[in-house]
Amino acid sequence: MKALKYLSLIFVFAILIACGGSSEEEVIENKPVELKGYEELDLNPWGFEMAIMVPNAEENGEPNVVLTERGALEIVVGQSFGIEIMFGEGDIELLKMDLKEDLVFTSEIIKEEENAIIYKQDIPDSGIKTQHHFFYKAQLGANIYEVRDLIDGSYGSAMIESMLNAAKTLREVKAAKVAA
Repeated sequence: MKALKYLSLIFVFAILIACGGSSEEEVIENKPVELKGYEELDLNPWGFEMAIMVPNAEENGEPNVVLTERGALEIVVGQSFGIEIMFGEGDIELLKMDLKEDLVFTSEIIKEEENAIIYKQDIPDSGIKTQHHFFYKAQLGANIYEVRDLIDGSYGSAMIESMLNAAKTLREVKAAKVAA
């Protein structure tokens, strides 16, 4: 009799968890993520069917968005935010191998997640300032995008962390159809 009670209790909990989990995930997936002091930027005008959170224009200036000749979308807001988004494979393992085999820079991985990496690079005994970088793999539908800080920017570790958090807000947004 006790075994039947325990089995029934486990069954009820399994149903509650299964029902509650899926609907909650759907709500989160359809709602844009919000970051304090950030606003959503629609990237459809540049041919990317997506949106991303960037530092708000009121405090940081208008975003400067440029589609480069190599197909990367560069987004700069003020002095502390500069990222590029481009189609790619998002191969973090290849990046880690490249960092390890670099003959000029000594690299150290600061933080590693399933789809992201934060690392710093240094040239020992050179007097050159340590560089902080991030790389994020975003999958939107069938497309994979690589998001990283601008290579010619100079960002501190806190700025890199903020840019990675913004990169994680990347979401698919279809262009609005204009009525003829």
